[in-house]
Amino acid sequence: MKLNGWKRVGIIASVVWILCAGTYTLKVANDTLITTASGFTLRCEEMPNGFLQGSAKCDELSTEYLAKMKYEPWRESAVVAFVPVPLGWGLTYLVLFLIRWVRRGFSAT
Repeated sequence: MKLNGWKRVGIIASVVWILCAGTYTLKVANDTLITTASGFTLRCEEMPNGFLQGSAKCDELSTEYLAKMKYEPWRESAVVAFVPVPLGWGLTYLVLFLIRWVRRGFSAT
């Protein structure tokens, strides 16, 4: 199977998209999780006396939150990295098909 220059450019662009978008989304999602857990701990410690007094219980709740959300960043980054690639290829081939179809219609007359 021979690949022309545009298909090669598309393959390179797809690989770059998967690596960059996946890495960036994973970093942002992890940063958001850590910020949320830290904010959760701070708000927990600011509660009035008697609610969750002591930072040990607040830290435990924050750690439980992080453990529960452990797989969410991976799932989100995989979707952002991989879903647009086949959609982009499909849209590109659809546009090319339509352009060729319209050209055939004009050349047939």
